[in-house]
Amino acid sequence: MFGMLKHLLIICFLGIALSINAQKVLRGKLIASDSKKPIAGASVFLSNTSIGTVSLEDGSFIINSFPEGRYDFVVSILGYETKTIALNSISIPSFLEIILTPKVKELNEVIVESYEKNGWEKWGSFFMDYLIGKTPNALDCKLLNKEVVKFRFKKKENVLRAFADEPLIIRNEALGYELKYDLTLFEFNFKTNIFFYQGYPLFIDLETKRKGKVKRWQQNRQETYLGSLMHFMRSLYRNQLVEDGFELRKIIRKKDKSTRIQLGGENNMSNMDILVNIPLNGDSIAFAIDSTTAGLQFSDYLQVVYPAKKMPDMYRQQTRGVGINQPMNAELFMPDPKASLAVLANGSYFYGKDLLALAYWAWSEKLSNLLPLDYQIPKKKK
Repeated sequence: MFGMLKHLLIICFLGIALSINAQKVLRGKLIASDSKKPIAGASVFLSNTSIGTVSLEDGSFIINSFPEGRYDFVVSILGYETKTIALNSISIPSFLEIILTPKVKELNEVIVESYEKNGWEKWGSFFMDYLIGKTPNALDCKLLNKEVVKFRFKKKENVLRAFADEPLIIRNEALGYELKYDLTLFEFNFKTNIFFYQGYPLFIDLETKRKGKVKRWQQNRQETYLGSLMHFMRSLYRNQLVEDGFELRKIIRKKDKSTRIQLGGENNMSNMDILVNIPLNGDSIAFAIDSTTAGLQFSDYLQVVYPAKKMPDMYRQQTRGVGINQPMNAELFMPDPKASLAVLANGSYFYGKDLLALAYWAWSEKLSNLLPLDYQIPKKKK
């Protein structure tokens, strides 16, 4: 919730499950579809991880530590369409030849819809607030190549979209990462207040010789992880939501016709929430799809409370009705109650359009708080 408006956030992280134990190798080569020549200098990586490399002069690449599980393998280079291939460690091809298609240049702005003039001046702050976030970690985040971001605003639809022809470079000094983010979709609908973003992130650890800085990064990462959506999904996969400190309850949300509020110049019906104060366990919302995948399915809205984490001061300042020392309180909603989400061991899930995150998670689940899927809380020394 920002100010008087409640915003919904649809989250879609496209990287999938990892395991550090398996050591498999993926080899391949990149070829241009038009010239049939090899493509050098392309970034090839496993989405939402720190595992990646660059193609050589002959177009070849090798990923030596191919982890176990399913995930998106991404190939990205300026001038070509981004290529994604869903792979599974169970059936890795012995050699992968990937054909890249050149991007079609926009030669005529009369035919092709033009971008907003002075787009960054108009929408840059809005873009940063919704993609990077307004969290404490966001204060230490910098977008190093904002000039690659372009905007289109459709008045009839009242929808803002952002585009980038090359990966966004985000330096996160709070968590100790440089993030290369291949943005595939940024869309905010001002009619519904629904925000949707989608992309392929690659994490690169920042380097420092200062032990104090490394310790601060580790502490910030752990604080960010605890109570996050990734933490929730990992606990759900292991069926340890209650043991890990999450409290779940059902919310029945209905439109109250007797009460109307003025919102954005329109007369809207307010929501009437009924909290069913009966704690739920993991078995009531999760089930086994197979030996490596859990399913998530529920109706109405789901309240998720994590008492071990308090609402940050910045969140309280940016929202209303949140008291001091109030525990983390998030909500989940599945628009289609018949749909189910597939959840993997490392906390990744698909498909993201089937899940809406509200309240605290709508505010917190932004790139400033994004952690790689191979992140693990450091074990305490005995």
